[in-house]
Amino acid sequence: MRILLDARAAQSTSDGITRFSLNLASAMVELRRDWEFSALVHPAGAFHFEPLGMMLHKSEVPRFMPGERRRLEPVIRAVNPDLYVNFSMAGPVFDGIRTIITVHDLMVLGVPGYFRGGVVVNALSRLRFKGLLRKSTSCAWAIAVPSEASGRDLLRRFPEASGKVFVSGEGQSLFGPGEGRSSGRENGPFLVVGNARAYKNLPRLLTAYGRVWAANRSVPDMIMAIRRDRAFRGFSTHLSTNPARERIRVVSGVGDGELKELYLSCRGLLMPSVCEGFGLPALEAMASGAPVMVSRATALEEVAGDAGVLVNPYSVMDIARGIALMAAAAPEDLIRMGDRGMERARRFTWKEAALRFIRVIEGDA
Repeated sequence: MRILLDARAAQSTSDGITRFSLNLASAMVELRRDWEFSALVHPAGAFHFEPLGMMLHKSEVPRFMPGERRRLEPVIRAVNPDLYVNFSMAGPVFDGIRTIITVHDLMVLGVPGYFRGGVVVNALSRLRFKGLLRKSTSCAWAIAVPSEASGRDLLRRFPEASGKVFVSGEGQSLFGPGEGRSSGRENGPFLVVGNARAYKNLPRLLTAYGRVWAANRSVPDMIMAIRRDRAFRGFSTHLSTNPARERIRVVSGVGDGELKELYLSCRGLLMPSVCEGFGLPALEAMASGAPVMVSRATALEEVAGDAGVLVNPYSVMDIARGIALMAAAAPEDLIRMGDRGMERARRFTWKEAALRFIRVIEGDA
């Protein structure tokens, strides 16, 4: 079977979609060595996939832009795959070629201020993406989502996707068996990992942390590993006015080695996002043995289960409650939370995610 993987979303940095694309591709290749895999990759991210030994087709055709289908079609037709698997949402669909798209989340439609620009630009961008998604979900052969929460959101907005959706789940590759530890965290800082876009809810988190600090100056420090993207300037402005600013350290461009050390040494991860498609930092933190504070009624609750402290992401007061609870936890409580997280994290693997794709492809779903 010839499988063409569209991994153009993978760039030079190891962000969430790059990790998803690379680890899922690697697991699929390992599980089905008799299949013929090739991949569409952006030149900047090609080096991630070179060790997999598959044929790489480098392409700078941007995702979601006018003319994407027309410009990609010569490559697709030349490969002539039995199946085209797009690791990104709203991808092109080609006549006569079965296509699986991956809808990681619908924040593009539901989060105010997701796009760069003002209210009008955001409204027009949402309208355009809604049209792209409707066409892709209508024409796709199957649609992968990383969580039940993402699947429910997709079917609520695009009922025409009914019968095509399957939950792939995700995994983590930072921590192998036995690498996590739940002890020795009582003197560590809180950790935040991600970007500064609206869905990460950093303004409420910062406000909540400032209030907890004002009530208890012995609250642990906070390290924020934040990617420098288009939202970073606004985040920096908000941070500069925080009363606990001197207790907060921001780092960017963090590599996997440094990120592992941050997870292993932190008191706990704080991740009160208003929405997530899955929430890879939460899974990575759990695999490291770190307690996690995550948002109730989101995919993060689905990942953390009873291993996490759950908060209402829209309530500064409730986020502050979660921070205060984790700050006051005794060492043995931190260990119990960390042990539960490590046990739960074992359920989520890239091998299992790849198997779910394979079962759909083979018709055994």
